[in-house]
Amino acid sequence: MISLFNQINCAFQNFGEILCKKLDLDILKSACFKGKAVFGPVKSRRLGYSLGINTMKCKMCTYDCVYCQNGSTSCRSTCRDSCIGEYELFCVVRKKLELLQAQNIPVDYITFVSSGEPTLDDNLASKIKLLREFGHKIAVITNGSLFWNDKVQEDLLLADYVSVKIDTLNEETWQIINRPHSRLRFQNILDGIERFSKSYKGILTTETMLVKNLNDSLQEVEAIGSFLKEIKRNKSYFAFPTRPPVESFVLPPDQQTLSQISDFITNNIPNSEMLFAPEEDVFYGAGELEDELLATLSAQPMREETVKKFITNKGGGIHTLQQMLNSNNISEVMFEGNRFYSSNNA
Repeated sequence: MISLFNQINCAFQNFGEILCKKLDLDILKSACFKGKAVFGPVKSRRLGYSLGINTMKCKMCTYDCVYCQNGSTSCRSTCRDSCIGEYELFCVVRKKLELLQAQNIPVDYITFVSSGEPTLDDNLASKIKLLREFGHKIAVITNGSLFWNDKVQEDLLLADYVSVKIDTLNEETWQIINRPHSRLRFQNILDGIERFSKSYKGILTTETMLVKNLNDSLQEVEAIGSFLKEIKRNKSYFAFPTRPPVESFVLPPDQQTLSQISDFITNNIPNSEMLFAPEEDVFYGAGELEDELLATLSAQPMREETVKKFITNKGGGIHTLQQMLNSNNISEVMFEGNRFYSSNNA
């Protein structure tokens, strides 16, 4: 009787394993996850080798920033959604990490850096907990617009590193640059960021994108600096557009203005830095060439020389890039004298 029970139990276990493997395979083959949900790792000056997580099924965001490098927001919302399921994401990340490990490609952080706003994912907390099982630190790159929501703050407390966007302290400028959803209230966002900074135990950084003639005056930077002194943070970064923005009128401040701002930051805002040099374009991929390239380009446009180097390292040729252009998977765009490639499916 015991022997028969063991046989039945073993049969159920084998069936369960087969079913799970079939489910995993279906997930990995799904068009929703192929070349989209997980990308990189991308080498970052702040996070080292960062494996990117994009849980958005479309460009869903609370903002429609004029300088966004991922194109116009297709769905502007403040309502949190389930986005990609936890188990599906876990399977894709596990497979990706196995491939990377086999090729000795390092990963320092698993980073939620969606083509939209990652805190719109209602299951963000459970995904952070699940992905932590892989033994890597977790980072979230957010625009901070939902920090008035206590549940969002609770979710982010689980991350090791949080980067929050603060482009201005002027509500009119905020409307012009970030083009927020109409339900958002500027002061509520600022209050939420301050509250979160006081309770968060991980690494908190801020990032300010300076746009010519919009928020690059010393008055704007001084106001931002005053706010930064009120919050508990590890570091604040000031940057300017170095990749093609969604709006053609967006330009970086001139060199004289950047120099003045840099001097002001150095002398008046502790633990802050002006990022003059563009971030180094280095990214890796362990899967199929086109899938890996599309996944990374969905998160950010890449310079021509970087894309060509990646294709060559993966065994492709110049025809690979041309085929992707001809099939309308990617686009070629010029910005500040440099040629970039971006995904048409961001």
